[in-house]
Formats: sequence, C-alpha cells, structure tokens
Amino acid sequence: MLSKRNLKNVIQWPLGLLLIMWVVFIVDYYLFGGLLSAYYGLHTRELAGVPGIVLAPLFHGSWGHLLSNSLPFVSLAGLLVFFYPRLWPRVLASLWVGTGVLVFVLGRHVTHIGASGVVYALAAFLAFSGIFRRDFRAVVVALLVLFYYGGMIVGILPGQEGISWESHLLGLVMGILGAYTYRSELEEHEVAAEKKKAAKQRRIKEPFLERDTFAKTKRERENEAFWEKLKQLSERERLER
Repeated sequence: MLSKRNLKNVIQWPLGLLLIMWVVFIVDYYLFGGLLSAYYGLHTRELAGVPGIVLAPLFHGSWGHLLSNSLPFVSLAGLLVFFYPRLWPRVLASLWVGTGVLVFVLGRHVTHIGASGVVYALAAFLAFSGIFRRDFRAVVVALLVLFYYGGMIVGILPGQEGISWESHLLGLVMGILGAYTYRSELEEHEVAAEKKKAAKQRRIKEPFLERDTFAKTKRERENEAFWEKLKQLSERERLER
C-alpha cells in the first residue's frame, strides 16, 4: 500500500488532472473568452453535448469556480488513489463518465461545466465504501470524508442560481452506485485479511483428537470382550471335560 509506485500515483494523477483543469481554464478564459466551455460543455440531451460527458469537468466559469473545486478534487482523488491502489483507475473513470451520463440524461436544459459533480461522486464513493465493504481502513476513510466534506450535502438542493445542483446530486448517486458495484473487489490488504480469517476458521474447525479416536477405542474394547468371552468358553469346556 505504501509502495513507491502507489505514492507516485497519489501525487501524479490528482495533481496532473488538476493541472489540466487549470490549463484548460486559463486558455478558455483568457484566449477564447469562455467560448470553449460554451461549446464543449455538457448540453443535456443534445448530440453536441455528448463530448461534454467527458470534457465538462475540465471547464470552469471563473477563478472562484475553479478554486472551489481544486482542493476537494485533489484531496478526494488522492484518498481514492492511496487507499484503493488497485481499483482507483476504474473507479475514477466510472465516476467521471457515469456522472456525466446521468447529468446528460436527467439534468436541466442548460450548459453544465465544472468538476463539482466528480467531487461529489468521489466523496460519496469513499463515504459509502466504508458501509458496503466493512473494512477498517474504508471505515476510517469514510469517517474522514464525512467529517471534512459532510457539509457539501447542501449543494444537492435545487434553486441555487449558477450552480449545477443536478451534477452534485447525480454525482452523489453515482458515487453510491460505484461503492456498491465495487464492494466485492478487494484490495491487497483485504485479500490478506480474508485469507487470515479463513485460516483461523480452519484451525478452529480442526478437532483436537482424530475423528475416529473414540471409535477405535470402542472397537478395541469390543475385541477385548470378544476374546475374553472366548477364553472363558474355552476354560469352561476344559473343566467340563
């Protein structure tokens, strides 16, 4: 879990994706005046909006919008990569694309941009994995996420102007679905714990004595009784003679 490769991924991927978001925002905001986000954002239920399923989280409308998503995205993505080193690529891709698909199908007929939907999906995945997996580390991560990001739940309420509350709500739904879907795909420490538990159960089930110990003793007593009786009969026949 603390391998150099995993530590490199924890630093490289969350910060790399955040760097892409910042570069895209700077190029769009200062060179194109927001035209890229308007064109490549997620337009619900329109053919032109299909690229936005993947690209919309990279675009932001202002510096405030970008900064409000930066720290939560890096920290939650870092937790995902650190605590789920085997699963994180599939989980992140599933949450990213799945949230986009849900917003594309169910969202209001406006242009949706920003990484907040992915942030909500990551928070929900980490929180609910602690419930579905029942692993000690997953529970600790879940409590940590709930402590620091539990207040985000208000973001799913409708009626907030300029905020894609559907992205927040559907990201939350996608995170829960992801946590449930991947609940049985264990990480290395979970596999080791399962093997240790199975070995302990086998030791408990193994009898202290061999299963036929008392059966053997019973047979021996029966044999001894048979020969003793036969001996008595022989002795009686001898005396009668």
